[in-house]
Amino acid sequence: MTSTAEPTTRADLSVRSSAAIRKTAQRADIQGLRAIAVVMVVIYHANLPLPAGFAGVDVFFVISGFVITGQIERLRLADRLSFVGFYGRRIRRLLPAMVVMLLAVLVLSFLFQAPIQAQPNTAGTARAAILLWGNYDILGSTGDYFAAGAVMNPLLHVWSLSVEEQFYLVFPLLLVLTWKLGRSGVRRQMIALGALTAASFAVSVWFSFGSFRIHTYPVSDWAFYSSPTRAWEFGVGALLAVWVGAREARGASRSGTRPGAVPDRPLPTRVRRLLPLGLGVTGLLLLIVLNLTVDDTTVWPGTAALIPVAATFLLILAGTLGGGPVKRTLSSRPFVTIGDLSYSIYLWHWPMIVFANLLWPQQAHVAVYAAVFSLVPAYLSYRFVEEPLRHGTIRMPRVYLGGAVTAGLVVVATVTLQVAGPWAIPNAAAYAGQVGELTYGRENGCLVRNRAFEQADFAKCTTTVANAKGWIMLAGDSHAEAISTGLIQADRELGYSTMALTGASCPFMRDAQPSREVSNCGELASALLDRATKGDDPPAAVVIGEWALARYQVDGKWPAQLVPALKEFVAAGIPVIYVMDEPNYATQAMNRQTACSGGYANFVCDKSEQAVLDYQGKSRQQEFDVISQVPGVTVFDSWDRLCDGTTCSPLIDGQLAYWDFNHLNRIGSVAMTDDLKQAVGDVLKQNS
Repeated sequence: MTSTAEPTTRADLSVRSSAAIRKTAQRADIQGLRAIAVVMVVIYHANLPLPAGFAGVDVFFVISGFVITGQIERLRLADRLSFVGFYGRRIRRLLPAMVVMLLAVLVLSFLFQAPIQAQPNTAGTARAAILLWGNYDILGSTGDYFAAGAVMNPLLHVWSLSVEEQFYLVFPLLLVLTWKLGRSGVRRQMIALGALTAASFAVSVWFSFGSFRIHTYPVSDWAFYSSPTRAWEFGVGALLAVWVGAREARGASRSGTRPGAVPDRPLPTRVRRLLPLGLGVTGLLLLIVLNLTVDDTTVWPGTAALIPVAATFLLILAGTLGGGPVKRTLSSRPFVTIGDLSYSIYLWHWPMIVFANLLWPQQAHVAVYAAVFSLVPAYLSYRFVEEPLRHGTIRMPRVYLGGAVTAGLVVVATVTLQVAGPWAIPNAAAYAGQVGELTYGRENGCLVRNRAFEQADFAKCTTTVANAKGWIMLAGDSHAEAISTGLIQADRELGYSTMALTGASCPFMRDAQPSREVSNCGELASALLDRATKGDDPPAAVVIGEWALARYQVDGKWPAQLVPALKEFVAAGIPVIYVMDEPNYATQAMNRQTACSGGYANFVCDKSEQAVLDYQGKSRQQEFDVISQVPGVTVFDSWDRLCDGTTCSPLIDGQLAYWDFNHLNRIGSVAMTDDLKQAVGDVLKQNS
């Protein structure tokens, strides 16, 4: 960045001609880099072995920062910059293809997604996407990008598009501020941009490794989804664009457009030839290293995102400084063609994968087939939507009017789907109203979730009866909480008070690690154990439940880890009732949000019992084998209440009894009252 020339001023930069602007406006090697980015993302989403494929989005962010900053700078220096024109081009470039994709997804959602939760969630994300707010909608609804539940949203990928659109909306205005700082030299402009970039990176790292919450959401999710914590990636590209602009201006000065200027000292020929090669190869090696080092424990973006950002920076810089094999490869026809299609490929690949998984959940490699098939709508969108409108001659007023009308069309379509979707299917509207029936713990904050456990929870989560014979403790995770309403009623009829305090995704172990929802699971379990075994008034019995299927799929030895806690209760003379996992109407990987599945074309609630046992049978057997061998522990199994030997149904007396595909709601919990009363009563009699 140092030079023997005089300081570059804005007047110096303005000497570039329109021909130079057109020449540098688009680079084939950058299109090739877009191809690498989109292929990385598609391979990752197709479940192929590319651990850091999702970082293709980070590559896109750096490219966008470089390209957009370069465009704005060139237009301004040629006295052709118009913010009305800039935003109009963004609308014409991005909106039409997105609108077509969103409308197609809404139709597919109506046909194949359940009108209970799934359709409304998809509609909400589509509406947020068209209003440039998709990243924050997904933050609040889907949450963790890497969680199993994230695969249920066919519009999960729009988070990055919203981040880019927010960048396009705000960044030109920030550039105006840096221009003012840069009037006496480009260096000051770069210092201003560098300060903003550094601040964004600092906040991103702080949030990535933070353990606190903002509006109940983990701060690490804010680091991943929010535009302020991703701005530094655009900033790196922007800094490079400003430097390249200054370099081009110095080149124009050396060619004689600025008399009296002292030219830069040229680099030796060997260096000019080898430097781009070295930078390009290093950039490619960084992308390889990234995929060799990233795993499920890597915090993202954190500091790890520096690798793809640096790789992209080096590859763009290499193409700026000269040619060589890396630039020629990226500029080759296959790479450029995929790069040209990259936006449409990105738009279409993920919805196709999600709906394919939804329709054929057991089909091997279905995500790969769907990713390949997505090239068809991607090409059609590029050929007949993206390109004609991008290069058309529509006047700007009509561009803005068309953007407003099409955005309004998407909003109307989303509202229509949310309102009319359930009514198009018999009984679905009733089920949609029943699914959210809250159990005691969810209604009263006694399912510790999105917060830490506190000692005050003991009193808050205790329901008392007059002249109580004693009290019953309910502990475990959200599956234990799912029976809270029924258990409290059963205890009340037996004359007992109930403390129902559970932790979302918390295994009942003293050394339990924090879950995504609760930062102190081990403290919660220890406090409950101590309250029961070391207090002056121990409970008459303890009821425990856990989500066995999910835990067994992660650790085939589950629930052996529960045995120490169960033995602590028994050693203290407290009988334990272990509640077996209810029938799960899907696994986490099956792209289901509710027990009922399908949309207008294939809606169904009941499921073959054998189909359920195909994925839940082993965990049930393991549950029973381990728990039944612990003396003093009684097993409570509600399976026969929901399955008849042939079919399992989430409906009880015609009402939906499940919160989602694996938790009972209040209807299901109340339906267990009599069975729980019998089980608790028998245990109390045996130990009286």
